[in-house]
Amino acid sequence: MKRNVGGLDQGVRITLGPLLVVAAVGSALGSLRLRPAVALAALGVGGVLTATGLTQRCPANEALGIDTYGSGELSEAARTVRDRARQ
Repeated sequence: MKRNVGGLDQGVRITLGPLLVVAAVGSALGSLRLRPAVALAALGVGGVLTATGLTQRCPANEALGIDTYGSGELSEAARTVRDRARQ
C-alpha cells in the first residue's frame, strides 16, 4: 500500500491518537472517569490514528480514494462519491 496520509491529516492523527490512548489508560488507572466501553473505544481509535499517522498509510483513505500525502487531490472514485453526496 502506498502512502496516503500527510500534511494536516497526519498532524491531527499523530496529535489526537496519543491523546485518546492516554485518556483510555488514565481511565483504566482511575485518573479519569470514563465508562469502560468509551475507554475501550478511545484506546482502539487512538491506536489506529497513531499507527496510520506514523506509517502514513490508511486503508480507509485508500478505499475512499483519498490521498493527503501527495498532491492532496481526490481520485476519480472519491470525486464521484463526493459529487453524489452533494446531490
